[in-house]
Amino acid sequence: MKPPHFEYRRPSTVPEALADLAAPGARVLAGGQSLLPLLNQRLVDVGRLVDVNRIAGLDRLTVDDDRLHVGATVRQATALRSPVVAAAAPLLVAALARTGHPQVRSRGTVLGSLCHHDPAAELPAVALALDAGIVVADGPTVPAAEFFGAAFETAVPAGGLAVAVTFPVAPPGTRAGFAEIGRKAKDLPLVAVGAQITVADGRIVAARVAATGLAAHPQRMTATEQALLGNPADGPAIAAAARAATGEIDPDLTLRASAGYRRRVLPAVVRRALDDALPTAGAVAA
Repeated sequence: MKPPHFEYRRPSTVPEALADLAAPGARVLAGGQSLLPLLNQRLVDVGRLVDVNRIAGLDRLTVDDDRLHVGATVRQATALRSPVVAAAAPLLVAALARTGHPQVRSRGTVLGSLCHHDPAAELPAVALALDAGIVVADGPTVPAAEFFGAAFETAVPAGGLAVAVTFPVAPPGTRAGFAEIGRKAKDLPLVAVGAQITVADGRIVAARVAATGLAAHPQRMTATEQALLGNPADGPAIAAAARAATGEIDPDLTLRASAGYRRRVLPAVVRRALDDALPTAGAVAA
């Protein structure tokens, strides 16, 4: 199918983009891997597309003041290959390796996935787990815990523009794992879990765990995190965390799989993510 008629704008500065976005029905175009298929299927009606790819600085991928800064036009493939991202936010890399197909990652952006906010997407869970901040032009930086609303809704106001997402730089000894269950390879997961673990002197001193696919927005798994903290980075700790995950979240999504199924498989997905983050411990637990 062909998309409906729309006006196309390609601003060169953020103020120009905001002026263009002030029109009713205007939408941002960065990677377009979610928006364009929706347009072609005529599932959304857009009066104006505002292409931000020409704006200087939105492709910035740097570490400043102990925060990893990922600009609005940074492609998922670029972030996946970046040694800067691997060192600063290993969970982001672990999740990106499971996000879509290479062709999608080559155009899709990290921030675009967050702003699209598909309730089954991997990257919103990463943002929540890592206490990311979404930078909105001419507005405040919104914590990830306050950014995601109902499915496909975020805290970016109408006519607003998210220009970057920032993540705290991981301390030394940090490892990450990401696991998911889906109907087929590279499909959106039915349940997915990301875990970023920091180990010092053989013990887990920090744990960040979040899940997606269970509700209209990603879920932080605090009971699972608490089960890991202070324990040796070994098989029993992983087993205890998987047990803590049982019943921690009551799924309310039923599209493509029942809530009961998601509830049953969640502990197994948690264990796989932790095995991925702590492979030696996982081998002991097996």
